[in-house]
Order: sequence, then structure tokens, then C-alpha cells
Amino acid sequence: MKKFIAIFLILLLYTGCSRKEKKIVLPLSEEEIQQAIEYGRKRAKLTFIEFAKDWTIDLGYEEGKGMATLITPFLRVALIGKKAAELGQKVDRKLIHMALEKEIGYIHFKLQLYGDTPTFGRELKIYLEYKGKKIFPSYLHLPPYSEFTRDYYNVVKGDVKFPKSGIPDDARIKLVVFYPEKGTRKASTCEFIFDLKKYR
Repeated sequence: MKKFIAIFLILLLYTGCSRKEKKIVLPLSEEEIQQAIEYGRKRAKLTFIEFAKDWTIDLGYEEGKGMATLITPFLRVALIGKKAAELGQKVDRKLIHMALEKEIGYIHFKLQLYGDTPTFGRELKIYLEYKGKKIFPSYLHLPPYSEFTRDYYNVVKGDVKFPKSGIPDDARIKLVVFYPEKGTRKASTCEFIFDLKKYR
């Protein structure tokens, strides 16, 4: 019986130790998080496009083009700070840490793309190019139906994430959106080139 209790205690101690959570290293320091929150608060009245201008490449407002915004950890936190200021609330640090944890190991973009039909977003092929290698999304969300703009364009807005493994923080990358041939539409690509070291 004593032997059984001793084995049980050893197993309990071992499993208790193995359950210790690994400390997650966030991509921003506490000082950088505070700077991002302040950045968001000071610019709370701006639209998303105005707010994220420094992280965005805009290729134009016409079919087969659009804009891509690189959602860096700094921008992610700044957007949370902006939202909190809009609502007159304090920033929830837990929410910030959770949001940053979700960005670890990924390169994240917000997209706004223009097309020729209400369902063109379903046909797009999106990938990242780095040193001649194609990297496909680990997460992609584009709505099945586009919105119709006042200028008679179809627009889809969504998010795409790519695995960051093997891509350094100072890499030059290309986000490619491929529009396949369909009906009267000719195949084309929309390319956004980001030099990662330039973005906070």
C-alpha cells in the first residue's frame, strides 16, 4: 500500500510539473504595447483606411486591383487602442496579449479587392512569394459574395495569414492575388510588394 501511495505521489508531482505553462514571448515589449495603444487613441477618429495608411499598399480602385494592409503586431494593438477610445473604454491588457499571441508565427494582411462579378472572391488564388518560393495561406477568409459599390464595382474585404517560418523580419515579400480567366475576363495578377523592415 505504501509503495502504491509513493508511486501515486510521484506521478502526481510529475504530471503537475509537466502542466507548467510555457512562457509565451510576445512580439512587442510592454513599452511598445503602450506606444501602440497611445498611437491608436490619438487617431481614434480616423477611418480604417486613413489609420492604416502607413501599412497599406493601394494599387487602385478598379477591377483586378485593390489594397493590402500588413497587420503588424504594433498595428494590431493600435487598432485595439483605437476601438477602445471610440467606445470610451479602457484597453483590456488580457485582450491585447491574446491578440498578440494569435499573430505569433504569421504574416497577416487585410485585403480589399475589386472584381467583375458578385462571386469573384471565390475564384481568387492568393499566395506569398519569398525568394522565388510560393507560400500558401494557413488562413484565408473572403466572403462568398462581394459588396456592390456606388461606382458599380464588386468589392470583397477579408483576411489572409501565412506561416512566417523561414521569413526574417527584414525580408522583402510579394503578396500575389491571381484572378483566373473566366468569361470575358483575362487571367491577371495583382501584386503587393512589402519590405517588412519598413513597417512598425
